[in-house]
Amino acid sequence: MPNDSRRPVAVVTGSSTGIGYAVSQRLARDGFHVVATMRTPANCDLEAWASSEGLSLETAAMDVTSDESVASVFADVLARPGRVEVLVANAGVGGSGGSLESTPLDAYRETMETNFFGVARCVKAVLPTMREGQSGTIVAMSSQAGRLAFPVMSAYVSSKWALEGLMESLAYSVTPFGVRVAIIEPGTILTPIFGKGDLGTHPDYQSAVDVTVGQLVFDLERGSDPSVVADCVSNAISTDAPELRYLVGQGADRNLRVRGSMTDQQYMEISRLSVAEQLAILLDGEI
Repeated sequence: MPNDSRRPVAVVTGSSTGIGYAVSQRLARDGFHVVATMRTPANCDLEAWASSEGLSLETAAMDVTSDESVASVFADVLARPGRVEVLVANAGVGGSGGSLESTPLDAYRETMETNFFGVARCVKAVLPTMREGQSGTIVAMSSQAGRLAFPVMSAYVSSKWALEGLMESLAYSVTPFGVRVAIIEPGTILTPIFGKGDLGTHPDYQSAVDVTVGQLVFDLERGSDPSVVADCVSNAISTDAPELRYLVGQGADRNLRVRGSMTDQQYMEISRLSVAEQLAILLDGEI
């Protein structure tokens, strides 16, 4: 659907499924013209959905790991009528799991390319117009793992910790120009990302794998729908009392609270306990 120049524009990356799909729907309902980007738009029904609802949304092919792809899409969007008021940098991968010892360094590079550099590319493309226009919101989809170092998920965790640092630094820099930054930190959300990775097979780290799997299974059984994240994004964009970080979804608040109740050394020491004892502590007695 062509952009109605009276509508503010929101660009959402990684929109084919899960959180990005739900965010695209929510922002279209909020009155934005949404440019929902993904690698293969032909496999997504968002445009058909928007047409049936009478909403303003289009899909576009974009690979956030490619300088050329990102530059091309944003050049097209920015050349049209209507200001880009929102970027939701959602595209991300779970990455290969496993301990540092057993995970190839290329797996770290691949995860960082999407989860960190992919966000940086998109922000660099849209920020000049926001800064010059003295308005706009940049939403980065981080994770509870942006503040928690889950064992045997070091590639993913590292990418999200790096993203959080990038966004906090950016927020300080652009606030004087009227540009808002929001970091969304979902807990366990029921999306396809959980079927796209593994936690490694090194036998010496099996206890750490079992603990992480135990936490994931517990929270997946109670997992939150992507719509709760979409609602959070909508609020972060529209609120008159903005925050830098938004923790949302199953397990996130509990996990941050439990970790914050321990010193670093206390946290390390519980890894010596049995898997059942570790889970009892980490899940705060919920099992």
